[in-house]
Amino acid sequence: MPYSETIKAVLSDKMMMFTLLFFLITSLAGALKTNITIYYCNYVLGTYADGVTQTMLNAIGGIPMGIGVFVVWPLAKKIGKRNCIMLGMIIEIIGGFICIMAPTNMRIVLIGQFIKNMGALPSAYVFMALFADLLDHLEWKHGFRSDGIAMSIYSTITVVLTGVSIGVLNVVLSHSGYIKPFSATSDNLSQVLDTIKEAGYSMQLAVDQLKPTMDGVYTIALNQNTATNNAMIFLFVGLEIITCAIGFILLLFVNVEKDIDEKQKVIKERLEK
Repeated sequence: MPYSETIKAVLSDKMMMFTLLFFLITSLAGALKTNITIYYCNYVLGTYADGVTQTMLNAIGGIPMGIGVFVVWPLAKKIGKRNCIMLGMIIEIIGGFICIMAPTNMRIVLIGQFIKNMGALPSAYVFMALFADLLDHLEWKHGFRSDGIAMSIYSTITVVLTGVSIGVLNVVLSHSGYIKPFSATSDNLSQVLDTIKEAGYSMQLAVDQLKPTMDGVYTIALNQNTATNNAMIFLFVGLEIITCAIGFILLLFVNVEKDIDEKQKVIKERLEK
C-alpha cells in the first residue's frame, strides 16, 4: 500500500491516536523519572553517592518485575488488557501519593515505590498486546496492515523522548538553582571550602567526614535549595501521578477489545478467500 494510505489509516483512527498519546505522555514521565533518579537519591532521599539509596530504590523496582509475569497475564485475561492497565495506573497513583507524602523518608518511599512498580507491571507486560489488537482493528477497518508506520511512530516516540527528557531535566535543574558538587584535592581543599563558605552554600557532610577517592580527589556535595528539591520530587514521583491520571482517561476511549474477536475472525476469512 502507498505510504500516504497507511499513515492516513493510523492518524485518522481515534483509538490508535489515543493509544499513541497515552504512550507518549507516560513514556516522557518515565524517562524524566529515570534521569532524575540519581539527583533525587543524592539530594532528597539520601546523600551524594552514598552507595545505599539508589541501590535500595533499584532493588525495590526490580522485585515486582520478577513476579509480575505470573500475576498480570491471568488478570488481563480475566478483566481485559485495557482494564488491567487502567487498574495498574490506579495502583501507581496510590503508590505515588504515598511517596509524595514523605519524599525524604526512605522507608515510606520504598513502600510507595514498591506499590507504584506493581502498578506499572500491566503497562510493561500488556501494552504491546493491546497495541497488537489495535493493528488488527486497523486491518479490519481498512483491509490492509499498517504495522510498519504504526511501529515507526512508536519507535520514534521512544528515541526522541530520550533526548527530550534530558533537555527538559537540564532546563528544570538550571532554572531551579541547582548547584553541582565542587571538586578539590588536598592541595586546594581549604581554598575550595572557603569559596563554598563565602558563597553561603551548605555542605551535605561535615569537613571531617569528607573522604578522597583513590586518586586523591574530594567531591563536596552541597545541600540544594527548596525549589530544586521540589523539582526533583516532582519529576521523580509527582509527574507520574498526573500522567497516570491522564493516561487512565485516554484509555477510557480505547475499547478495541469489545469486538476484536469478531474483527479477527473477519480478517481470517478474508485471508482464506
